[in-house]
Amino acid sequence: MLALFIALGWLFATAAATAQFPFHATTDSERHNFVNAPTDSQSYQFKWPIRRVAIIGAGVSGLLAYRELVDAGFEHIRIFERDAVPGGTWHYTDEVPVKAPIPNEDPKIGDYEPTLPPRGAALPFERWYSDLNDSVSTAERWRRHRAPQSVYKSLTSTVPAPLLHLSGHAWPAGVPWHLPHPLIQGYIRGVFSYYGINSNDESPVTSYSTRVELVEKRYDESGAQRGWKLSLKQFVRLGPSSRKEVWWTEDFDAVIVATGSFNAPNIPKVPGLTEWVRRFPESILHSREYRDPKVFANQSVLVVGVGTSGTAISADLQPFVKTNYISIRPSKNSTTTPLFLNLLHHDVNVVPGITRFHPDNASIEFEDGTLLTDIDRIIFATGYQYTFPFLPQYHNSSIPIGEEGPMDQPQPLVTDGSHYRSLYLEFMYIEEPTLAFMNMNLGTVTWTLGEYFALAIARVWSGTAMLPSQVEMWRIYREGVKDRGGYGKGILYLGMGMGMGGQADYVKYFTGWLNMAAYEYGGKTIGGFDKDYPEILNQFALAWLYTNPNPARIPENHAEGFSDSEGAEWKWSAEDVLNYLNSGY
Repeated sequence: MLALFIALGWLFATAAATAQFPFHATTDSERHNFVNAPTDSQSYQFKWPIRRVAIIGAGVSGLLAYRELVDAGFEHIRIFERDAVPGGTWHYTDEVPVKAPIPNEDPKIGDYEPTLPPRGAALPFERWYSDLNDSVSTAERWRRHRAPQSVYKSLTSTVPAPLLHLSGHAWPAGVPWHLPHPLIQGYIRGVFSYYGINSNDESPVTSYSTRVELVEKRYDESGAQRGWKLSLKQFVRLGPSSRKEVWWTEDFDAVIVATGSFNAPNIPKVPGLTEWVRRFPESILHSREYRDPKVFANQSVLVVGVGTSGTAISADLQPFVKTNYISIRPSKNSTTTPLFLNLLHHDVNVVPGITRFHPDNASIEFEDGTLLTDIDRIIFATGYQYTFPFLPQYHNSSIPIGEEGPMDQPQPLVTDGSHYRSLYLEFMYIEEPTLAFMNMNLGTVTWTLGEYFALAIARVWSGTAMLPSQVEMWRIYREGVKDRGGYGKGILYLGMGMGMGGQADYVKYFTGWLNMAAYEYGGKTIGGFDKDYPEILNQFALAWLYTNPNPARIPENHAEGFSDSEGAEWKWSAEDVLNYLNSGY
């Protein structure tokens, strides 16, 4: 999310996050030990063989999962993507998503409210629409269906290019370290084409323009669970002003959720905000709606939040706006540091957190008691809610943030939307380990860590790597929650952790676990970080830190609560910089 350009081309061809044997499909003779591989009483025992797998999402995570499942020899794989093309978060269009609801929707429907065909309707079920007899246009229905992503025109990568690629598909020499989003979008589509699953490949594996409405347990004739049933809805454009929606179901043994975590916007509950929106509906937007700074020319703009998106958007606005404010609020659960301001011009006005909106006189009150008036637009760069609308049975917003769910019910995946829960090592739902997740955590390079998640899922489901028992998975999980300070936003962050925990420890663990499994059962091995990884991060961090010699500063009258805010010189490591840049939003 920076405009920084660094040309160190000699590193591009040599750096790689992981080292693997080449992609290949497992032969029948290699599959003899799948599913029925030797196990022991300390390992989790799957209740049915896993052959048919659904992947929800065709972004980088979905692609990583697909590669490993094919490589492991699974018989039937399907990818479902609500957009018309692959790319996920990196698919840019000028089209903006629908306005963020204020107040937030319940996380169960935070992203969208699923729709199903009439009860008892024969499947596939079709419903036809025309702009002539429908109150909602074809273009608007498509916008709601595909949900445009939060990419804006000037967005660039926050990870240096040598570390932002998939194994086997390195960037060519000469590309900038901060990759413009069109390059990333083209790269992702190119790799999808390499595996024959792009939207124009007519592959039976993929179903684009298809939203997953419901994932529910599937039962056999004896009443025992035997996998999952997916209810699906595809948007089919018949012409510029006509379309149809088609519903059907498909059955699978296991499901991978690769939808990302930037789907349902989060806007905090600030007193007076709901009334403000009623009075000034066009003044409020969420950062996912931001596209072009010229739209805000000669306006006074307040950006709320100083995470990756907030600071980048504020910097993007600075040459165009009349007055530029950014609101920063420290808290015990916040990852906010003065480092977040390093991108911003010193003319950006740093203000405290907001305590109340006053719509009657169009003023905004801050924590230090000051009032701000004459604000034209307010951009909330306050992140997203965790939500899986197709899994409503695993949402429970009535559970207090610090507590677990009732012991006589399945533990939820989502409670208040601030975080996810109940995943073993961030990737496997402990209650039912045929439901897996890709890259739901924050503070990591997801393209790197995702390779380990994908390989682990394929190994576990093929029977060539073992999970511990459910009791042991819950024990390890709860210890991790405790170590990260309990439930809440903090449990999402692994951090880069180059030798100090976090992502590095995960990579070490997964490498040892999966390579030992490969030694025991056969299959490819996986390497750890490339030897140049630390040096690349250091070079990247130095360039980032010293690009702006005169950044914005926190005013002395509200510096309390920000560590290191008093000194003119802030000391930050490469890890600090990368943790910030990949803090999520």
